[in-house]
Parts: sequence; structure tokens; C-alpha cells
Amino acid sequence: MTTQTQAAVEEKLGVCLKQIEEGSITEEQAFGNQEDWTINLGSRPAVLHPGFKQWLWYDRLHDEWVFAGCGVGEAVLLTFGDLGGIKKLPEPDVIDGWCVYRQEQDLHGPLRIEELLKHLDSQEVPQDIQIWSTRASGWLTVDDEKVQDIFFANDSP
Repeated sequence: MTTQTQAAVEEKLGVCLKQIEEGSITEEQAFGNQEDWTINLGSRPAVLHPGFKQWLWYDRLHDEWVFAGCGVGEAVLLTFGDLGGIKKLPEPDVIDGWCVYRQEQDLHGPLRIEELLKHLDSQEVPQDIQIWSTRASGWLTVDDEKVQDIFFANDSP
């Protein structure tokens, strides 16, 4: 199974909801398999509950899923090792254009990918940052090929 991303899972939910509304699939067909809604962020699993449209983290200590504190299009999910967290968007939006960056131990964002590109191009932000994108499943550097793909994909019409 390929690694899913927050952006891909949230997009899939929108597609499934439309298919349910059109009557082409049932809720059971759309939402039946939890693995389809699970992502691994670093070493921390999260799942999108399609009925509630809410994200949940897996709590290993209590062996249960707990609400992450955000729903679809509300926040960027990210991790530091085994710790999971969220960075709320200023207002609900499609999540795939958003990212967070880390400079030393400080988190900045969320901000749109094009905003980060402008900051990098103008050298307002140094090149030695780490970037968390909703289109990836871990921290990336500016030189990572995956980050370049994310930047390039964001410029596509």
C-alpha cells in the first residue's frame, strides 16, 4: 500500500460524498474500509472519520482513537517523532495548498505553498528550513525532490 497524505484523503472524501449524493455508491461502499482513511505521519497514524468529517489520532497508551481537534479543511496535521499536532488554518479551505515550516524549533504557518516560495525566493526565510506539506507524510528540506514536486504541482493550473 502506498503512503497516503492528508490532502489525498480529504480529496477522496469529497469524491465519495459526491458519489453518494449522486447515488452511484452507498455509504457502506464508500466508507467501509478504515485503511482507506488512515495516514501515517512520521510514525504517528491518523484517520479521517468520514461520517464525522473529523481527524483522529491513535493513542497508543490507551489503545484508542481520539479526536485530533480538527475536521476536513481546518488544519494541517503534523508530527514531531511520536507527538502529533495540528496547525489551524485561518479559515476552512481545501488543504492541499497549505504547509508549515520549521526553523530550528519554531513552527511557522500554516501558510500557502506559494507564500513560502515567495519567502524563500526573497530570502526572507533561509534555505535550511524543514517543510511539512499536506501532500507529504514527513518533514522535507528545500532540496528534497518531493518538495520540488510539491512546489511545481502547486504552479499547475
